[in-house]
Amino acid sequence: MGQKQTRFSKTIPDEWALLRLALRTNHRQELIDHQAAQEQAKFHLDQRHQQEMAQISVVFNPLGWVQAITRYQSQQTHDQLIHQAIRSLTLTRQRMESVQLEQWITQQQQQASDVLLFDQLHRLFGWSLSQAQQQSFYQSLSQGYTLLVTDVQKQILWASNNFIALTGYPLQEVVGQSARLLQGPATDQATVQYVREQLSAMQPLEVELVNYTKSGDTYLCHMRIEPLYNHQGLLTHFLAIERAVAPRI
Repeated sequence: MGQKQTRFSKTIPDEWALLRLALRTNHRQELIDHQAAQEQAKFHLDQRHQQEMAQISVVFNPLGWVQAITRYQSQQTHDQLIHQAIRSLTLTRQRMESVQLEQWITQQQQQASDVLLFDQLHRLFGWSLSQAQQQSFYQSLSQGYTLLVTDVQKQILWASNNFIALTGYPLQEVVGQSARLLQGPATDQATVQYVREQLSAMQPLEVELVNYTKSGDTYLCHMRIEPLYNHQGLLTHFLAIERAVAPRI
């Protein structure tokens, strides 16, 4: 799994660059197509104007000349306004697509980085993980969950990129800290005690707990915590999989 992810990671920059290039190319082509359509419409309008001029000139009707020219000018103004509105909407949509693509690329890069780092921790500490466990953890990362690894003393060792979005804390501010950093007055102490007891008994658990962000906002956090063992059967770490299930207050 590690080798496969490593090979995948080497292609990431090129793939993102190609995605950006493809979007920019599509946007340019779309504007060119709009311009070509406007020029084609103007060409047909000029043809119709010339035909009207020729028909009017046959009967030498000065009033007809004025009406034809006025109609032509009005149509030109109308078509120009429509084209400007379409172009404005197109540019607005293109900007939104560019922003959305950049957000998606950032998310994909972060997820790929998280998978690689977690895989490195997996191999570094020699965790004995089943294939189902690995797939479950990687799927959690792809679904936007936050993964948090602590040592047996409950000190934070690593967290995925979503941690800062969930809590507001950069990783460098929490490494070596206890997860109690996220607790506060509204945190249910009975649930906290249950978590402690389960971890002391080296048992997996699943709870919902009110946590606090760096700015002091509260959010209801759903967390699943699993003990991690090495190949010798020794407990080395705990892994928490977390997500907010209620908005910040």
